[in-house]
Amino acid sequence: MPPFDAPDGRSRPGDFAVGEWIALPSRNLLVRGDEQIRVEPRVMDVLVHLAAHADRLVSKEELIERVWSNRHVTDDVLTVTIYALRKALGDDARHPRYIETVSRRGYRLMADVEPRELVADRRHGLPGVSWSMRAAMAVLAIVLLAALWVVTLALHRRHVPPPEAHEAYLKGRYFLDQRSMRGLQQARDQFERAVALDPRDSAAHAGLADTYSAMSDFGVASPAAMRPRAMQEARRALDLDPRSAEALEALGRLQFLFDWDFAAADRSLTQAIARDPDYMPSYQAMAWIKSARGQHTESVAAARRALQLDPVNQARYTELAWVLALGGRHEEALYEIDRALQLNPQSLETYLMKGWTTELAGQPDAAFAAYREASRIAGASEELLDRLEAIYRTEGLAGYYRGYLNRRGSGPLSDFSRAQLYVRAGELDRAIESLEHAYQKREGALAWVNVEPGFQPLRSDVRFQQIAARVAHQQ
Repeated sequence: MPPFDAPDGRSRPGDFAVGEWIALPSRNLLVRGDEQIRVEPRVMDVLVHLAAHADRLVSKEELIERVWSNRHVTDDVLTVTIYALRKALGDDARHPRYIETVSRRGYRLMADVEPRELVADRRHGLPGVSWSMRAAMAVLAIVLLAALWVVTLALHRRHVPPPEAHEAYLKGRYFLDQRSMRGLQQARDQFERAVALDPRDSAAHAGLADTYSAMSDFGVASPAAMRPRAMQEARRALDLDPRSAEALEALGRLQFLFDWDFAAADRSLTQAIARDPDYMPSYQAMAWIKSARGQHTESVAAARRALQLDPVNQARYTELAWVLALGGRHEEALYEIDRALQLNPQSLETYLMKGWTTELAGQPDAAFAAYREASRIAGASEELLDRLEAIYRTEGLAGYYRGYLNRRGSGPLSDFSRAQLYVRAGELDRAIESLEHAYQKREGALAWVNVEPGFQPLRSDVRFQQIAARVAHQQ
């Protein structure tokens, strides 16, 4: 039998122990020794329900029904909530000690759950010890804690944002991973809201810095406009908390994407990982740096670690596929792409990645089939799809790319991406021109100019060599 009732919307259960932690539902707190972590009410409700049914698998539908009362909540919201709970508990999604994810079914609480009366014993003493001995032990503990308080407070206590601000931060992280113009706008809105609600939250400022970096990298805003904003937010995050993994990661990301300063970025990200070995974005950015340097083994290792920390996000699979393909490991990359499509069969980004990877692997028909599917998902009409098919049959992939470059209204396109397409369309001079524009704008993607396999036809061109050398010199 569970030690307490699951939440019913009217009252919260009493305190209980779960693994190394003591949960205080009435205060939305997790306590371990002198460490206290405040979580959102929904995060605590999910923990309470999992703990109430620790003897079995709890389905996603049941959690949504009991915690959100069947309101219009998607699986994505539940995924974000589970991520927040894991982060609070210090759990590892790939090697969990607290919460096991059962793919497409639900979650199971793995840690031991103790009844509330045993929680009192854990707080006040051990069974069989006299009251006077307990009192003496308590006094001694208080004296020792008081002596350590001044020394440890500044080193270990982190700012805890109010629940509403933290919720906005988590939503910002979720939208940032959507890799779309709309997602970037939503991410910026949520991080700005988090900062407005709690200006002293270092993580929220770091999230805003990451969003500005992504807006530049995605081509929706110029690096010249975004770099000062990103740097200001990253510096503000570090001023608020010099030990913040989020702040160090944000700094490393912009040192890489805006400045192409690989050494400084590597140092910042190494520090971020040391501060929080379970903060996924640090490994994501590290994988990018290593891949741009041609250190493919290290890049794949970092991308795999990011996937371990966030195994229910398709972006982690496509990122791993990307660095594998950059290293020439096409078969392994396609395996990860198939895993991403199992999570979301309608992912535009994943089909584009599949097309690029199969093209690198020398499979043009498979590449076009993937690009055609991406166009269908993007909303292309059957008439347009038929035209694309006809172009490919007569002109091959080069004709398909020429058609794409001449088509208007297809969204933002960075000069680096335009150069990639011009090479594949066989227009090498225009590719060089686009790379020159990318260098003048300091587009972040140019960091990969020396390892991008699609640029092979350009590498004997002196103009290309000069661009590549200028980027490498700053690394």
